Amino acid sequence: MPKTGTNNGRQESGPGPIAPAQRTAAGAAAPASPASRIPAPARERRPGVAAFAVLVIAGCALGSAYLYQQAGQKVSAVEITTRVAPGQHIPPDAITEVLISKDSGLKYVPWEQRALLTSKYFTASDVPAGTLLVGSMLTDSTGVAGDQAIVGLSLKPGQYPQDLKEGDRVRVMWVGRDAKAPASGSTPASGAPAGTAGAVELAPSGTVRQIFHPANGSVSSTYSLSIVVPAAKAGDITQASSSGDVALVLLPASGQ
Repeated sequence: MPKTGTNNGRQESGPGPIAPAQRTAAGAAAPASPASRIPAPARERRPGVAAFAVLVIAGCALGSAYLYQQAGQKVSAVEITTRVAPGQHIPPDAITEVLISKDSGLKYVPWEQRALLTSKYFTASDVPAGTLLVGSMLTDSTGVAGDQAIVGLSLKPGQYPQDLKEGDRVRVMWVGRDAKAPASGSTPASGAPAGTAGAVELAPSGTVRQIFHPANGSVSSTYSLSIVVPAAKAGDITQASSSGDVALVLLPASGQ
C-alpha cells in the first residue's frame, strides 16, 4: 500500500487546493479579471461638428422668423371713401389710410403719395366708395377721350334730379319754347322733366364730372356742374345752356 504519511518528516507532495479561477461549473470558462479586459477606445471629440450643427439650427430659426415677419408685414395704402367720377382729381376728404399685406401682389397707391392725387393724377374711370386705389385707376391726363368733351352747366331747380352725384349718368335735354332739332341731328325725345314742352334730346348719355358747391355753405339759386359728353354734341349743349334751356335726366348706373 502506498504510504500517506510523512516521509522523513516531510509532507508528501500531491495535488494542491483548486485555484479560485477553476471553481466554476463544469466545462465553463473562468471569467477574466478586470485587469485582463481590453479598454474601449476613447471617443474623439469634434467641436467643429457641434458648432456647425448649432449654426444650422440657428439659421433655420432665423429664416423661419424672417418668413413669418414678411408674411405678416403691412404697408399703408389709399382707400376711396367717397365715390369719385372719372376725369377728376381725388380730394383729400375722399380717401383714408388702410393697411394691407406687403406681399398682396396689388399695385396699390402708397399712402405717402396721396398728395399726387390732388395735383397730378386724375381718375381714369368711376371709382366707387370702399375701393382700394390701384395704379390702373389713375391717369396723368384729364381722363377725357379724344371723342369726348367737358361742358359746364348752370342749372336752376327743376332742371336737374335731386341728389345728383358726381359720376352719375345723365341724359341731356333741350327744353322750353326755343327747343328745336339741333344741327347735330338730334330729334325730339321723351323723358324731359315734367312741365317742359318741345323737349329735344341733345345727348343720349353723359357723365357728371364735377359738381361745384357754393363756398362757405352759402345758398345759390343755380346748380353749377360739368359733364362729359360726346364731342359732337358739345356745341349744341353749349348753345342750349346759354339760354338756360338745358335739363338733365338721371339714367340707371352702368350694369343696372
